[in-house]
Amino acid sequence: MSTELQMTWERPLPFKKSADLPCFPVDELPALVGDYAMAVAETTQTSQDMAAAAGLAILALCIQGKFRIEGKPNWQEPLNLYTLVVAPPAERKSAVMALMSEPVKEFENAENERLAPLIERNQMEKQILQKRKKSLTSKLAQLPSNDDFTLQMLSEQLSKFRDIKPCQLFCDDITPEKLTGILSDNNGRAVLLSAEGGIFDMLAGRYSGSANIDVFLKAHAGDSIRVDRQGRESEYIANPAMTTLLFAQPNVIGSLMSNGTFQGRGLCARFLYSIPTSAVGQRKFGSRAIDEAVAARYRRMVHALLDYRPDEPRIITLSIEAYSALKVFAEKIEPMLVNELADIADFAGKLVGAVLRIAGLLYIGEQAPLYSDGELIVPEYTMLGAIDIGEYFLEHAKAAYQLMGADEGHRHAEYLLKRIGNTGKNKLSKRDLFDMCKGKFKTVEAMEQPLKVLSEMGYIREVDKSTGGRPTKILYVNPLMSG
Repeated sequence: MSTELQMTWERPLPFKKSADLPCFPVDELPALVGDYAMAVAETTQTSQDMAAAAGLAILALCIQGKFRIEGKPNWQEPLNLYTLVVAPPAERKSAVMALMSEPVKEFENAENERLAPLIERNQMEKQILQKRKKSLTSKLAQLPSNDDFTLQMLSEQLSKFRDIKPCQLFCDDITPEKLTGILSDNNGRAVLLSAEGGIFDMLAGRYSGSANIDVFLKAHAGDSIRVDRQGRESEYIANPAMTTLLFAQPNVIGSLMSNGTFQGRGLCARFLYSIPTSAVGQRKFGSRAIDEAVAARYRRMVHALLDYRPDEPRIITLSIEAYSALKVFAEKIEPMLVNELADIADFAGKLVGAVLRIAGLLYIGEQAPLYSDGELIVPEYTMLGAIDIGEYFLEHAKAAYQLMGADEGHRHAEYLLKRIGNTGKNKLSKRDLFDMCKGKFKTVEAMEQPLKVLSEMGYIREVDKSTGGRPTKILYVNPLMSG
């Protein structure tokens, strides 16, 4: 009996496509955010994923630096997030970004109107102190004995003087160096909102000539930042917190993994990825406008959270049930890091921490716009919701890493599968396949990893065929792969 007839086949596993990815579990978001996100998705005729992922990032924007969440003793996470939504042109990314961030811009404008006279007075006071010091210094220089007491008092007043800066809640087109300055000026807080994703060019060194991602790495984890450079004032940020919400085209993020610095230092692993299913071709012109009551509730929540300014970050803890749910999730993910998730282990290794952050955001968002001054304890249902959202981001990260080329084995495997399918044959030798793909692979050995992927996914089987000399490798093709 022939080898082909002896083989039994099962349907192969599919490669992940955006249409196969799960939808964002909007019901797990706080109602004020989820309702508004769905209204934005309807009026813009876009996937709910785009607005929902943005809504979670807006929560982080409002809350970062004001709370921390404790997963267990000696483990706390800040509540800032890096979120990257991947969508091609004509997906109305800018419209979604504008609607989701509109209350933030309103708050910033109102705050700057309030601060304008205070900033003016603050600068006048500073100028007066500087002029007094200069005048006193000049007079004392002409006297036989110095009035050290008066000079010391003025010096102390100047050293303790703090400039009142305009409110800047977010930025867009910015260099890493300027971003550090904004963190310094804004009590260690910064937000990057962009519907283009050009920041990656900046980080890669468009103007400086070398990659500079330190501020991104440290501001995600809350590690202190110290910058001492010639010609610039020293900057020290003790507990930085930065949130990013980036909408980028697939070709923009395609360069992420090709940058050795980005990949090697873990920048890509810090982002939560969302790849919404495209609605292009199915959009209705007569979409519903956003209900003003829904928009008003969302706006009040954002303004209340932005206006909430505790003296010190408040600590959120977990209930026993929430802790148990997180523990089960962590113990499920851990062994997968060396098996199913090995290709994205850098991202998956940070997933439990991301879920803990999301739980804190959901919890505070559920209480907005009012929350007590008592204990802050995450219940089980909130943690389960955060885990659902974390699993959503995990599936989308798998697809994003394939898109970015991090999962090179899968990317090359899809290429080989297409070439095999084009032959129309049910078997072929590995050498014949290599001859068809010499422009892609320099050696037969270079095809080993992608062929292993195809074998593991059930598309092919590799069999040694005796020829009297060195065995020939024959690739048998799953007849069910096109069924």
